[in-house]
Formats: sequence, structure tokens, C-alpha cells
Amino acid sequence: MNKNLPMVPGTTLTIRLADETRTVTADGRRTQLVLSALLRQAGVSLNTRCGQRGLCDGCLVDLLSGRLIDAATGRALPETGEPHTVRACQCRLPPEGAVEIRVPGRSLLAHEPQVVTSFRINVSRAHDPLWQRSDLPRDTWTDARPVAEAVCAAVARQRDDDLPVRPTPELDQADGPWPAPSVVLEQAGNVWLVRPAEAADASVAFGVAVDVGTTTVVAVLVDLTTGEIVNTASALNAQVRLGDNVLTRTQLCITHPKMIGRLQYAVVGRTLRPLIDQLLRETGVTGEQLRALVVAGNTTMLHLFAGIDPSSMGTAPFTPQFLEHRVLRTSDLPLRIAVRRAPAVHLLPGAAAYVGADVIAGVFSSGMVYGEATSLLVDVGTNGEIVLKHGDRFWGCATAAGPAFEGSGLSCGMRAGRGAISHIRLAQDSCEPTIEVIGGVPPVGVCGTAYVDFVAQARRTGLLRHNGRFAPEADHHARVRPGKHGREFAIADGADGQPIYISESDVARLLQAKAAIAAGIVCLLDRAGLTPSEVTTLHLAGGFGFHMDVENVIRCGLLPGFRPEQISLVGNTSLAGAYLALLDSGVLDEMKKISAKLETVELNLIPGFESCYIDQLAVVG
Repeated sequence: MNKNLPMVPGTTLTIRLADETRTVTADGRRTQLVLSALLRQAGVSLNTRCGQRGLCDGCLVDLLSGRLIDAATGRALPETGEPHTVRACQCRLPPEGAVEIRVPGRSLLAHEPQVVTSFRINVSRAHDPLWQRSDLPRDTWTDARPVAEAVCAAVARQRDDDLPVRPTPELDQADGPWPAPSVVLEQAGNVWLVRPAEAADASVAFGVAVDVGTTTVVAVLVDLTTGEIVNTASALNAQVRLGDNVLTRTQLCITHPKMIGRLQYAVVGRTLRPLIDQLLRETGVTGEQLRALVVAGNTTMLHLFAGIDPSSMGTAPFTPQFLEHRVLRTSDLPLRIAVRRAPAVHLLPGAAAYVGADVIAGVFSSGMVYGEATSLLVDVGTNGEIVLKHGDRFWGCATAAGPAFEGSGLSCGMRAGRGAISHIRLAQDSCEPTIEVIGGVPPVGVCGTAYVDFVAQARRTGLLRHNGRFAPEADHHARVRPGKHGREFAIADGADGQPIYISESDVARLLQAKAAIAAGIVCLLDRAGLTPSEVTTLHLAGGFGFHMDVENVIRCGLLPGFRPEQISLVGNTSLAGAYLALLDSGVLDEMKKISAKLETVELNLIPGFESCYIDQLAVVG
């Protein structure tokens, strides 16, 4: 497929993608843009997760012919006579001429992610949604007391819980006999608000549960009457264009306060709003039927979601602006949902700057909050969060694993999505790897689950040594070859004809990520005087929750000292907690109790953490 996008005559840029070729022509003004920005204007958005600062390899493209200009120095990049790789955010087109580039699929921001939208819930719940329509006893509207007082008293008797019941202004202003037997109840923080039911309230009501991740956002549409999940949608968090982790985004807010609004709009307006539109459109639900949203996420993400400055979490003592449950309205946010009554938006409570609402949601939904046995929750992602429960105490910590588990920063790495190699198996007696590709299409790159598989299996078959380097005998393997970043193992030929491989440098980065999480687990257990054998259940959560090969996870050393039978795969526990809170208002109180009880452990203050981290860099085998 060829798409020609005409522009003012100037430099001609040919863009080769996996399934099409595009040609654009840039005039003098456009040639001053960095290549990543020019490509975005042409509809080819790259993964500029470091904010186009040249700090990552998310926007790598291959220069096939022609020359490019170094954006910082204004000098032409040296010609090598053969294709070579450049960062698109660090170069621009020359004033005239012809340039041809190839954009690998893993560099595309538009690459659809595969997000874990399934989860396992290990706790029971009541059906007591945050928004509900209720019928009142007949004697309520014949009560001699003022209407608002009589109705609130009747609702309070029905609910028989600790939260006070308050009238809305329209109920408070009601005069005369109570006109209808139904009311609408909506939880607004620490009170239930009551108003008269209207005709529109008789239609089926829906809510949305949202997991706002650093990298991805996933939302589910829920029927508030049945509790059924009727639709699911997910997308990359548009904030990745500005920075790939919470530290980068926090630093942007410190140096450029205007970035707070930009980051809020990126996640709310450019990410969540289209997801809600998709959920409603695909199910035929109207915006007027949307009654409540519940949002889980780490503390930085919830600050930016609410448009609140997270800068105080960028420096010691890392103090958040808020941790408590907050209730906003869609009208307070750049959501622009056209409804007469703006639905409430509940932000779940967190425990600390780096142990956020997503973790608290996981502690609850996994069931470990009520279990008597010693248990761990390990959420593997850009930020590895770990919670230990022993007796009636909870300890929690976070460790900066980085984006390697999502394939970022690796030679052929990509996030899990269509075309990603998701699993790799190596046989002792065969040179040919067996691979699984998401979507059953020609491969584009390698995602985190496959990298873990490779490290574990290459160690098992003797290809890798304990330090992550290829063994000397691997030089005789048909698929091992010298490369730019150490020796490489060729996995397959990609959809674009280029080889897909894993290098020694890739293995080193993955080992650093797994060592950070493994060291966090060891230090947290040491803090409580426990060993892995004393943990009854380890709940493995996050994007790896339902897709990892547990034996390979253990073999590569991510869960040191644990056995497969101890591992429970629980999926997206952050989303599970948001779903539970939407349908059972009592869950909010339970989460608040967990937040207050959890003891935060600062790993950087533990004297032995660095030594433990170094010990965990090895491949177990």
C-alpha cells in the first residue's frame, strides 16, 4: 500500500513500514523539525517515551539512504555506506535531497498493546454500587416531617451503615408530599447523597473501572445492576510521549510547571476519553447512562490524573499532595462527556509516594488482606511493587525495575501486542527455537515474557552462563553470531525482513530489572525475619500475571527461592480493585484501612540492599 501525502516541494522522505510505504515532502520550515516530530505530522507516531531528549531507544529508525542532520550540532551525520540506526528525536532532514528510512514496528507508538484486562478476584463482595436507585417504603412520603428529613431518615434505616445520608439541594428544596417512591443514592466521599429519581434514572446504569498505568490504561464498562463487565478497552498512556516513567514525568513538572496540565490532558483527554467513547460506542450505551468511574493507579499517576503537582514526590522526603480517597466530577476533568449530570470519579486511596492505590487495590482483590497465612503480592512492571503480609502486619516497597519487562530499551524489544513474540522455547537437541507470536502473524519484535523465557531456557541448555554472557561453546551454535552489543542469538526473521535477535546487552538489562525486584523480595522477607519457604502464597500480578511461564520466571531468578506451587497468577489486580470498589461501596473503607496499616519500607535505606541487588544479577539456571 502506498500513501502519498503531498506537501510543499522540498526534501523527499520515504518511510518504509512493515506493511506499507509512505512518501512525504518537507519544505524548509518542516526540515527544521526533528524527524520524530515530522513523522508524527505524517501520521507515523514513534515511541518518544523520554520526551524526545535522546535518553532512550524508543524512536529508533534505520537510515537506508540519503543523509540526516544532527539536530544539536547542525552537522550532517557521517555516512557509513550502509543502513544504520539513528534516534529520530535527535536528527532532522537536510534542506533538500532525498532520504529513505525504515521504521521498525517496535518503534511505533501506535502499536496496539496487549493489556491484561482479566483478573482473578479472591474475595467476596456485596452488591452495593457507588451509584444506585432505591425504592423507599410507602410510609416515607406520608411522613409528617419535612420531605428531605423524612427521605434521608428512610434511606439511613435501609442502609444501616456508618456513613451519614445527606440530601442534595434539589431534595432539600422539595416541598409538600413526597412525589415518587424512588430515590438515587450516590456516594460522595464520606456521605451518601440522595436526590429524587427521574425518568432517565430508570434506564440501565453503567460504571467504568479504570487502571491508569505508567505505560498503559485499561478500562472496563460495568452494568451496575448485574455487575457484569460488558466491554473492555485499552490503550497506551499518551504520557509516554513525554516520558516513559514516573521519575521523568515528575521531573518535567519540577522544571516546567505547565507540564502538569499537559500530562493531565495526555492521560485524561487523549487516553481515557477515547477509551470511554469506544466502550460506549461498541455497546450502544449512552453517556447519560454512565453514573460513576473508579480509578486506580500509582500515586504519581493519580496526581497527574487530577491535575495536581507531583513535584514533592521527586525529592526527599517524597511527600505526596494526597493519598486519601478523592471524589471528582467528570466536569472537573478534561473528559468532556456531554451529560446533564456529571458522573462522580473516585480515585482510590494509596499508602505512600511509591506504594499507591494500584497496590492497595491488589492487596484487597488478591484476598491476602483476609488470609491468615503469610503471603506476598508482587506486581511486575516498570515499577515493581511488593507487599508482604505476616500475621496482622503489612510491609510494602517499590523498586525501579525500569521498562525492560515491557521490552523497552532492548534491541528488538516491544510491548506485548500483535506481532510480538510472546514465548520462546529452546530444545537441548535442536538449534531451532520454537516461538509463539501474538495474533499469529509474522513477528515484529520480542516482548517481556519471551525475554524471560529466553534467559531461563538459554541458561538451562547451557547457552548462557550465570552472568548472562553466552558460554564459549555457544560460538558453535548456528544462531549465535557477533553483534554491535556483544554476541546475539537470532530468533527469527521479522515481518520487515530484518532479523529479530536477543543480544548479551539485552540480557544484561533484563537481569538488572529482575535483580531489582528479586532484591526487593529478599529484603522485605529479611525485614520480617522470613524465608521464601515460609510464604504460603506469592500472588504474581500485573501484565505478566496470566502470560508468564512460572517455571521460567523462577529459573531466571525473578522470584528467588520460591517453588511453582507457591505462585498464584492473579492478573491485573489494580483493575480488579477498581471493579470491586465500583460495585461494593464498602470496599473503599477496607482499602482505607489497608492504606493506614501498611508500613512502607524504603529499600535505599536498607544497608544490605545494594549487595543483595548485586547477588541477584546472576541467572539461577
